[in-house]
Amino acid sequence: MNSAPIKTSTTILVVALCLSAADVEACGEVMLRSLQTMRYHAFVTHHPAAILLYSGDGNGSIPREQAGKLHDGLEKAGHKVTMVRGPDELANALAGHSYDVVVASAGDLVAVMTQITKASHEATLIPLLNEGADERQMRAQFPHLVTGDFRALLKTIEQSMKARDL
Repeated sequence: MNSAPIKTSTTILVVALCLSAADVEACGEVMLRSLQTMRYHAFVTHHPAAILLYSGDGNGSIPREQAGKLHDGLEKAGHKVTMVRGPDELANALAGHSYDVVVASAGDLVAVMTQITKASHEATLIPLLNEGADERQMRAQFPHLVTGDFRALLKTIEQSMKARDL
């Protein structure tokens, strides 16, 4: 029996393992360096709000999937969010609890404004602009109108709550 091929195979295997271990260490080092440069840009509110998120059933309403994402994002930011669908749920929610902010699509403003005026505690209404709506006309009527992305909504809520605290 010749042991030379076995020794050669063992040597090659040991060298291959050592080289792959060096690669793993280098890879881990690169990952550590990249984690140090990454920044997590989460928005956490300094002024938590009780938010009523309204999503009606009409064409101009916030779609169900988008409403769910808004709900989750607002809660991650530190707000307490209640989501309702339809005018009956809206009326019940406003009668049973006071909210700091009501977020609704611009297409649902008639129904929402009617219910807010009946509520004992008036909330700040923050409408989300629909596509095709006239921003200039809406902005004149609703100063808290949000036309941008989710961060714009968070900023508007934060400013609204900060103004209440003054």
